[in-house]
Amino acid sequence: YLRMDIWHHRFVMHVGDGDDLVYMGWRVAGEPDLREMEQLLADNGINFRVASQEENDERRVLGHLKLKDPAGVPVEIFYGPRVDMHLPFHPGRRMHDRFVTYNAGLGHCLIASNDIRASYDFYRLLGLSGSIEYHLGTPGGVIKPIFMHCNDRH
Repeated sequence: YLRMDIWHHRFVMHVGDGDDLVYMGWRVAGEPDLREMEQLLADNGINFRVASQEENDERRVLGHLKLKDPAGVPVEIFYGPRVDMHLPFHPGRRMHDRFVTYNAGLGHCLIASNDIRASYDFYRLLGLSGSIEYHLGTPGGVIKPIFMHCNDRH
């Protein structure tokens, strides 16, 4: 587990054959919000399952849903992350103040997709917003990444 703040963890490292993202979590405010998300997913024909108590304990959350985005990336929508106030977090480098993420999240994540429209629609359904903000030159040609966000930080 890797910490960034008072949460038990923000990243989990798994030993495996591949070098890839194993799952990505998105937080909702509480249990009622998770139930609303269940209904939203069901109403839109998106397959998901409610995690078992054992899975919740493993993730250190009170509850979560398991599903996949259109690109096949495993997604977990959760509430109630474990907070370890009794274990102070000490960043690896000197900070002018303390390092906290709180509602700002953890940073950025780039997800590749063969069907940009389906992925965009999926993450919009989850509550993210955003659009194409720039053209990026790559050895394979110009790509137009869609920058989406879930808070007011950007």
